[in-house]
Amino acid sequence: MNDQEISRGQNLLTLQSATVDASSLIAGLSVRRAKATDYNELAYLANLADGDTLSFIAQGLNPMADPLAIYRDMIADATGMYACRNCLVAELDGNVIGLANAFSARLIENELTGIELTAREKHLQPRTELNDPQSYLLNNIAVFPAYRRWGIGTRLVEAVVAEASEQGFSSITLHVWADNTQAIAFYQKLGFKIDGHAAISWHPELPHLGGSFLFRLPIGSSIHPGASIGARR
Repeated sequence: MNDQEISRGQNLLTLQSATVDASSLIAGLSVRRAKATDYNELAYLANLADGDTLSFIAQGLNPMADPLAIYRDMIADATGMYACRNCLVAELDGNVIGLANAFSARLIENELTGIELTAREKHLQPRTELNDPQSYLLNNIAVFPAYRRWGIGTRLVEAVVAEASEQGFSSITLHVWADNTQAIAFYQKLGFKIDGHAAISWHPELPHLGGSFLFRLPIGSSIHPGASIGARR
């Protein structure tokens, strides 16, 4: 590990434990396209959002699999779903504090074409089969814990809605585990409505119960302010 990587790691620890002043946060917050130099923060935030699901899949093949390392590799793939072009970040004082990963849902379909699914991927297939390839998929969203409940998640969703509208999509979809009541409440406050349910059977290493919901927000709908977001979807 070089000095730059150590510095970035220390910065991540600072972001996790920071004390936030709400007034300065609102004034200084911006949302922008992710850059290659954001890879550490992107990987950490993606892992916050859905690392338990990735771990479930990856550790079925390798019990020692590191989800952070996998996310870094996915971010480095310029054509994949976690490429910087598919990530928006919330930035405050030069620090990335939030992530929204979103793209055409057809990208999932394209990535799975011709691929033999693993046993655990097949276990989660009912969730994947809910995807609407005609929609814009909000795949992941997360904010560092110290910066939650100040509307950053809402700002990120608003940016995704604007991007989807510019690209001509008629709706935004996303998946939420049925037992993630905090995320469900967040999306419902923003105007998303349940559009389907995937029944996923119990597995001793999958940390979710009750299956998964597909939520949808038609483009043109108003985003209701004041919602806050937690880490996991």
